[in-house]
Amino acid sequence: MAHKLYFDNVGTSSATLNDGILIEGVDEAPNGVMSFFDAATLTNEARVIDRNTTLDVTSWGSTSGDNGELRNDALQFDFGASKAIDFVALFFNAAESDSIRVSHDDASTGAVTLLSNQTANFTTKWNVRSFTQASNRYWYVEATSGTLAGVTEIFFGTALDLPISGDGITITKPFNSFIASSYNNTEYSNKIDTELREWQIQIPLLTASDKTSLESLQADYKSLYTFVYYDETNYNTVRLAKPLVFNQVAINVFSTTLHLQESI
Repeated sequence: MAHKLYFDNVGTSSATLNDGILIEGVDEAPNGVMSFFDAATLTNEARVIDRNTTLDVTSWGSTSGDNGELRNDALQFDFGASKAIDFVALFFNAAESDSIRVSHDDASTGAVTLLSNQTANFTTKWNVRSFTQASNRYWYVEATSGTLAGVTEIFFGTALDLPISGDGITITKPFNSFIASSYNNTEYSNKIDTELREWQIQIPLLTASDKTSLESLQADYKSLYTFVYYDETNYNTVRLAKPLVFNQVAINVFSTTLHLQESI
């Protein structure tokens, strides 16, 4: 296993969304083949790319037709061009036990290619589901059981492996506080002992390509938006705590220190 970062490095936040339904079969006879049809199935679907992790999409569910065929509400992401993708990340504002499935296609309607990552038991915050990398323009997230609730954000991407070892990571839990001034300039301090973790990750050797990926992360996310850090055990919801500084150690080889802060 390896330490990884999961963030939107394929432009999900600027993709064109279209809600619809994935229906199983030919002439509605169940045969395992799912085809996408445009339909007004979801409510507030634009919330999944607005980078607000509070408000969720509604009216997202799965039913069966008269012949027993699946009829799953789905959201289509049009990236405008083929994108190589190996994971989807979903932010839930509450735990969810129903399932989703990811598909892709090179056309906006018709039969789709299913990926075998149907899963359930989502926790609050970011949930990452990885799969074998595939490339296509249109990507789908569908509900495959019950009513899918609490989805506030979704992004796709390719995981960034961090070339580090265990002794290059320092984890702290500092006491959190902030200092402010009242209208009469009286300064006061509030202490918030949430014990949020902070990671200081030393990356001694970084390729030019990985450096570009981290620069894109910093430019796009800054310290405002959360993403996922996998520490070989847990998927942690984090944000950048400090700007990145790169040192060139050889031609097209760099080093840096990644500062991450856990997000509540």
